[in-house]
Amino acid sequence: MAKAAMPREGAAGFSKLEEDITCSVCLQDLSEPVSISCGHTFCSACITSYWATTQPQGYLCPECRKICPKDQLIPAYRLKHLVTKVQLMVKEEKDKQEKMAPPSAVQLVYTDAQGQLHLDESTVQSCFLDSEIADYPLCLICVIGEKRRGKSTLMNYIVRALHSQEKEQPVSLGKTDEPLNGFIWSQGIDSLTKGLWVWNRPFILKRNKMAVFVLDTEGSLDIESDRNICIKLSALSMLLSSYLIFNITSSLKTTDLDNLEMYLEISKLTGNVYSMKHLQHLDLLLRDWQNSKKYGREAAQKYRKHEMEKLRKSSNYHQVLQTLGSSSVSEFFLPHPGTKFLDSEQGRLADMDDNFKSHLTSYITDLVGGIWQHRKIDIHGKEITCAHLGGILKEFVSVLQKLESRFNSPTEMFNSVENHKNMNMIIKKFQDFINYQTPFKASIINVLKVTPTNFKSKVKDAVSNHLNMYKRNLKGDNNHEKEKLMNEMESFLMQEQEKFCTEYSKLFTKCAVAIGCAVGGGVLCLAGGAVGGAVAGTVLACEAAALLGSTTAAVVTGTVGGSVALGTIGSGVGAGVGHVIAHKENKKAQESENGTVVGRVIAHKENKKAQESESGDNDHGSSEETQPLLNDKKR
Repeated sequence: MAKAAMPREGAAGFSKLEEDITCSVCLQDLSEPVSISCGHTFCSACITSYWATTQPQGYLCPECRKICPKDQLIPAYRLKHLVTKVQLMVKEEKDKQEKMAPPSAVQLVYTDAQGQLHLDESTVQSCFLDSEIADYPLCLICVIGEKRRGKSTLMNYIVRALHSQEKEQPVSLGKTDEPLNGFIWSQGIDSLTKGLWVWNRPFILKRNKMAVFVLDTEGSLDIESDRNICIKLSALSMLLSSYLIFNITSSLKTTDLDNLEMYLEISKLTGNVYSMKHLQHLDLLLRDWQNSKKYGREAAQKYRKHEMEKLRKSSNYHQVLQTLGSSSVSEFFLPHPGTKFLDSEQGRLADMDDNFKSHLTSYITDLVGGIWQHRKIDIHGKEITCAHLGGILKEFVSVLQKLESRFNSPTEMFNSVENHKNMNMIIKKFQDFINYQTPFKASIINVLKVTPTNFKSKVKDAVSNHLNMYKRNLKGDNNHEKEKLMNEMESFLMQEQEKFCTEYSKLFTKCAVAIGCAVGGGVLCLAGGAVGGAVAGTVLACEAAALLGSTTAAVVTGTVGGSVALGTIGSGVGAGVGHVIAHKENKKAQESENGTVVGRVIAHKENKKAQESESGDNDHGSSEETQPLLNDKKR
């Protein structure tokens, strides 16, 4: 009994430990924990933010409400190490549970009631971004085709074969009487799976040093589904796969050719957008072949050549004809599995016709045995890793979620995808340009060399240039969408302009005050008294003249002289000078935006004259004309 009780006690203690390392402000694990005077502990950033605003009754502890000194934050180093250890234990326990759980098919991408795509982030993390597999090159086997044509059944037998391959055993489709499970399947006319499903862990082929994924698509070719969803799901399938199986029943029909043409077009567009080699391998799998008793690859090759001759007489399937003639295509005929298998609810090998079972085994053995040749690569032939593909998948779904327009073709959708990708690229270029122009890490003197007026002028020019750059690169014929994207881009850049200019004005002010304090105070120490203040004023005036021009220097000199006359000395003089410099330059920046005071007075006078000429009341008008100017002078 004692042994049975220990796990429960240990679990309860571990749960209590997790509570002890949780910050009561953010409700997350403590990060850089600090203790306050009452003894409670919080994340350093959380308590600092919590106390950021002055509290009338004093700074209160978020937990016990006791008043605590704001400046007495004691780092809790031992607790920090404990948090790290607990986090590691939690991760190890989670990994252990996941490894103990039987592998299964999980939904990677799904649609909601409004038809919006969603990505399961936890599946992306465990399948593609986990540290153990992130750097592995990969191959992803994907099956496409119309619903209820045995795709999921095929995938489950491929999974069995890969499982034996992973163990470095001969390829096997499992035990004869073993019920089929994994990807959801059932006989009938209704589709059971929607979206993209993936086996929840890759098969690691140690001999070939690669990871193999298995992906099932459902809904990309459903005729009753929304066309936009079909195109988006097809695009995701093309983005991920490096070994594509096109599952066809009986013969290559017109609907199959239409669907294949769409897939090939999407594959090419996806490759162009994300620099992927499109359609690395296409396998045409014809099921329930009944026109001949010849099955397998040789019979399928003859059929492909026959179909290509027919397609050459048609101009409707340019992509299909071009692809079928390439070396990246293979084919295979499978016979009918037999009525016993179709009537079965278990999908066992024992229920298959022997002819079907033999050819299915041959097909899957060839596929799995040569899968190492189909690692996913980019347009330069470089192998793509699990982490790289996972990152691209997240980016692509994020872009697809932003697309609100309805699309009549894959090309129209990908034009929109390109426009959104280009928007992100232009925004990054703009931010990089501004960061390069802004001397936030430069010396004080170098900062003062770039006045707020000049900085704002540079930023405005950059906004205009980047907007024009984005406009030139917009793709497609949807003018309404283009206008919307341009407005969105302009709004964002203007916000960024305001943010950067405000930050720079604050920086300029700080630097101006700092150099004023340093120079004014330093000279005063040498000269002493009012003389020191006068000397400080002279030095700062010269510095201002060199940096900011004669007009500002005159303002500085006058201000210093006035300060000395009032008895202000030392660094106080310098600080005053710094404020004058900063105020002067910030005022310049404002006036460059809104026009100078004189310009506004002239404009006001001219408008007033026009009104007076209409009313005839010149005397009254002349008495009011000078009022705005007097007000400006007072300001």
